[in-house]
Amino acid sequence: MAFERPPSWRTMFRKVHLWLGIGLALLIVPITLTGLVLVFDDEIDEVLNPSLYATTGTAVARPADEYMQGASEAVGGRAAMLRWPDGEGRPVTVMVRLQPPPSAVERKLDGERGTNRSGRPEGQAGNRRPPSRLVYLDPPTGAVLGIKDFRNSLIGQVHVFHENLMVPEYSGRAIVGWTGVALLLLSLTGLVLWLPRNARLMRAFAWRRGPTMSINLHHLAGFWISIPLGLMALTGIVLAFPPQASAVLNALDTPQPPVRRTGADPLMPHPALTAERAIEIGKDAAEPETPRMLAAPSITTRAWRLEVEAPDGTRHSISIDDATGQATLERPPRRGDVIGTWMRRVHEGRSYGPIWATLAGLCGVLPTLLAITGVLMWLRKRRNKAALRGGTSALTNSRLMPAESA
Repeated sequence: MAFERPPSWRTMFRKVHLWLGIGLALLIVPITLTGLVLVFDDEIDEVLNPSLYATTGTAVARPADEYMQGASEAVGGRAAMLRWPDGEGRPVTVMVRLQPPPSAVERKLDGERGTNRSGRPEGQAGNRRPPSRLVYLDPPTGAVLGIKDFRNSLIGQVHVFHENLMVPEYSGRAIVGWTGVALLLLSLTGLVLWLPRNARLMRAFAWRRGPTMSINLHHLAGFWISIPLGLMALTGIVLAFPPQASAVLNALDTPQPPVRRTGADPLMPHPALTAERAIEIGKDAAEPETPRMLAAPSITTRAWRLEVEAPDGTRHSISIDDATGQATLERPPRRGDVIGTWMRRVHEGRSYGPIWATLAGLCGVLPTLLAITGVLMWLRKRRNKAALRGGTSALTNSRLMPAESA
């Protein structure tokens, strides 16, 4: 009795690479293309909305309270977060909550309405953030340059699609995460299959890996992008599964209670401290760091949160109690959280200079090329097999050679 020879490891890798690529191409291509847009989202947004970036200078000359008050009046809500310009000539931005006026919030706090099981006033259950608007302000004058509903803007919709395929209620984020797992496997198996069978390494870099342009493009483009693409896939997996990733990354660290953020909690109606005073207290506790973000206190935290940047580029946060004015440096993050932050910055593609931004951009566009050339190679292989079964002489045409023999 004759036994069939088991498939080689190379054959198994090829089948995994083939069916993951073809089976998930309709997910991988749009996810990576939207990632390309997000690498350069600021530049794209400036082209689409030039008025939002029409600043008259670079000096942040107005008090923080003036920026926040101007943004609140422009929208008719409550200023929740102030961000200083992230580059020369960039605007000041303020995120404004569209929520009931202070008197209504006060009535809720006074017991006119009860609280739900989450401890929030009725109507604020769950983690869903209240609607908000992003207000752009001129740094020297404080004038309002424009107002954006970020989640419903073009860039905002690209963000939503890239994060959860616009179907968060149907596990869209998890689908994106598992697509990242498939993309990581494609990168690793493709790198192994790139090596020639005869182990002549220099031949692997040659253009003539096959008789057609699609084969050559697939081999060379796939090799040069495999490691950056695998890194982008790995960091995307971490971002798609934050609780699980945090548990793994922090497995060897001492457990710490979570830090409570403003989140969806209503803002304090009448803080005792002004924004400018909170900044002064925070800067005194963190000299010589530069302020980057200020979050207003909520009815839960009852503390301002100031994020500052050290001269070496690292950032940390300071909590300023609204009642006492006491500044407390937030505990240093765990090693796993530091790694997670690094992974987020790698995935965003803009934090490590133009070279990495270019590589991140290629990770967005080249998977489309690889998907197209991979499908062409697969179709050519099917035609070859059909020709062999039919006993035709079609294989005399070099362009119908099996891709594996390249």
